[in-house]
Amino acid sequence: MSDSSIHIDYFEALAKLTRSQKVELKDFSEVVEEVIQIAIETLKVASINLWLVDNQKKQIKCVAHSQQGKISVANSNLDNETIPTYFQTMKEGQLIVSNDVYKDNRLKELVETYFIPNSITSMIDMPIQIEGELKAILCCNHTGKSREWKVREQQFVLAIGSIIALLLEIWEHKQTEQRLIHNDNLLRGINSCIFQLFTNPNFQDGLDTTVSTIGKATKTDRVFVFQNFLNEEKEQCCKIIHEWTSEPQYKQIHKSEWQNVNYRITGLEHWKNQLEEGKGVKNIADEFTFLEEYFLWSNHAKSTLIVPIFVNEKEFWGFIGLEDCSGKHIWTLTEESFIFNLAITIGGILTTQHVENLLKEKNDQLKKTNDELDHFVYSVSHDLRAPLTSIKGILQLIKMDNASITNINMYLGLISKSIERLDNYIREVLSISRNNRTMITNEKINFEEIIEEIKEDLAYLDEFKEVQIELNVKKESIFKSDKVRIKAIFDNLISNAIRYHNPYCEKSCVKITIHINEKEAQINITDNGLGISKKHIEYIFDMFYRANDQKMGSGLGLYIVKETVLKLKGTIEIDSLPNKGTTFTIVVPNGKSEI
Repeated sequence: MSDSSIHIDYFEALAKLTRSQKVELKDFSEVVEEVIQIAIETLKVASINLWLVDNQKKQIKCVAHSQQGKISVANSNLDNETIPTYFQTMKEGQLIVSNDVYKDNRLKELVETYFIPNSITSMIDMPIQIEGELKAILCCNHTGKSREWKVREQQFVLAIGSIIALLLEIWEHKQTEQRLIHNDNLLRGINSCIFQLFTNPNFQDGLDTTVSTIGKATKTDRVFVFQNFLNEEKEQCCKIIHEWTSEPQYKQIHKSEWQNVNYRITGLEHWKNQLEEGKGVKNIADEFTFLEEYFLWSNHAKSTLIVPIFVNEKEFWGFIGLEDCSGKHIWTLTEESFIFNLAITIGGILTTQHVENLLKEKNDQLKKTNDELDHFVYSVSHDLRAPLTSIKGILQLIKMDNASITNINMYLGLISKSIERLDNYIREVLSISRNNRTMITNEKINFEEIIEEIKEDLAYLDEFKEVQIELNVKKESIFKSDKVRIKAIFDNLISNAIRYHNPYCEKSCVKITIHINEKEAQINITDNGLGISKKHIEYIFDMFYRANDQKMGSGLGLYIVKETVLKLKGTIEIDSLPNKGTTFTIVVPNGKSEI
């Protein structure tokens, strides 16, 4: 073939590339494959490779490899530290035209690893630079007898390299433009999420909107939020509380197993440890462990990014995660930064809510205390003065009455009852103060002993002999609690049962049944007394409330019982019918394992 015919071939090849509609560059690899295919057919070489330089300038990767009649994309890499002379030549922008690669000192590092295995004898290597920075290397390889490269062939390679440089520059600009658009969309999405979280009066609704917005902004397939909790064994677990998916088949929130994920059992403790340190978890499908695949629904997930959510600065509340199910998403630092900022915002709002809830709780408690104090002061002053007024009146009668011993004894009896009422009232007031201010102490409780002490204390009551007290204790474990408070509970309930017994009942009784296990004591106190009508039940535990005005009382007894049970972190329920009787059901935690 003459030089002129070759020149025409080169000219037509370049013209063909120039006319190519694929220069729009919707797919860089596709366009490059067409360019090097035309180049290989024109130059009549064995193969042409395009190597891209990584951002760290540590490796070159073969992204396109073309042989006569065949194009394929390669994945081979060359470490630049193993070819320092060759790589330095390329960085300096020098075109390597080698008629015999085995005699070229610039190429000696490639002889054993590249030339001999591929039977290469001659080559032209062109560095492709953009703004003085090495971006790629175009390699034209000849096999067989050594080849002397013509000037026009060298110029053609330079022209092909220039076209690829232009395509690469356009591609990088498009990639940069797409990244900017993506980051802009992501920033808008994050701003929208933050706005929703701060302005939506319902935080849960705001969080639902957030996961949807972030999923669309990141162009991922699934966004989820998990919240931590402790199970009955005090092991840390998590549960899914919010989810958005691009396709219905990716949904998992409806599955019960994701409402109780134990970090230890699922083998995800390393995730928990990493998240607790404030670090994210970022994987692609090839790096998943078996248990991670199960947790991430690997039949869908191809890559994931998970970042922790903290409240009160250091408390690991849970995490927000993103999954790509359509491809291996290489998460950028920008994306990670945005998601971390979102997690910080969520944690900040949760912290604020926590503080606001505590403040509201304290304010409600303070209001309740103030209301009770006002009521308390009024009622105490009234109830304390009533017995004293009675005593003063009786003493005045004694002075005015030249009474017999019988009358004096009657007056003294009345004084004694007034003093007794006053003493009981003061004891109840002290019981309220002691319950509110003293710490809970744990000691072994002997219920039989406590009931006997209460019987002795209540023996002075006129009605005591008319009521039979029965006790039945079933023990599966020892029981520990605060003895003073436990006694106060029984004292008030038993004394009430005695005072409000039904005088028309043939046999008045109070039946106490106690069932003790490792966890708690279940107490039932049942009487067959006067009972309480339905209209009084909801107020019966209020301070100074009295359901029966026919009997003398301060209205503090059941209030003391309720507050004492709550102090012990227990529960109390009442079931009563007029003229049938009343049952109190109390559950108190077993403090045997507490200090």
